[in-house]
Amino acid sequence: MVHKKELERIHFFLLERKSDLEEELKTLPEGKLYCLQSEDRWFYYQLLPKKGNRKKEKRIGISRDIDTIFALTRKSYVSKALGLIDKDIKVLEMALKHYAAFDEETVMAKFLTRHPELRDGIYYGRQLDEFWAADYEKQTAFYEEELRHVSADGTMMRSKNEVYIASRLDHYGIPYRYECPVAHPDVTRIPDFTIRRPRDGKIIYWEHMGLTGDEDYMSENERKLVEYQHAGIVPWDNLIITYDTPDGGIDAKLIEAMIQGWLL
Repeated sequence: MVHKKELERIHFFLLERKSDLEEELKTLPEGKLYCLQSEDRWFYYQLLPKKGNRKKEKRIGISRDIDTIFALTRKSYVSKALGLIDKDIKVLEMALKHYAAFDEETVMAKFLTRHPELRDGIYYGRQLDEFWAADYEKQTAFYEEELRHVSADGTMMRSKNEVYIASRLDHYGIPYRYECPVAHPDVTRIPDFTIRRPRDGKIIYWEHMGLTGDEDYMSENERKLVEYQHAGIVPWDNLIITYDTPDGGIDAKLIEAMIQGWLL
């Protein structure tokens, strides 16, 4: 459902943008800008439409009124932008209306309504947690020399603190993948942990930031979070972010709180 969420995000953004432009349009001057070149000079006019007692279009010279020229130029952009946004909104609403989820659980649930006799045979519910946790291609050839620590299940990890987080996830039986690429076309970054929440199957990403005293490292992580946000991976919904303590340690109480609050 990642793609549908992205369509919904764009749709919401366009509705907000449309509302802002419509409010701005109310503040701009009446009429439109008319430009006329005579020899080597440009002359600018405000064309007022027929309205009320105005029986025909009226032209007012504004060549020396820079503010009105700029305001009418802005009005031209706003009017055209609103027309394009309206077209985009209609296209998005049509796409959302006909969008069909293609994840395995949704597709197979519909299939099983027609063939309930197969429920306990070839397919039953979503993929088992232990199979899901192992069924992915791990990131390769990315600073492999830094993979010096081993988790309880034998996964090579980059830091002792990541091993600790993995051990707490294992303790609660929470399925996870380590350094698994995100299934989104616009995300090139790879999170530390991709977690499938047991109670509802929701995918939660967990980034643990080490080297908090390294400005280059933290700047790069800021860019990573911006990329995540554009893809709908955000802290208030599906992203957990934790940090090393200043001396490189880990706050076990905070890790426990994140697991208790988000994942159980």
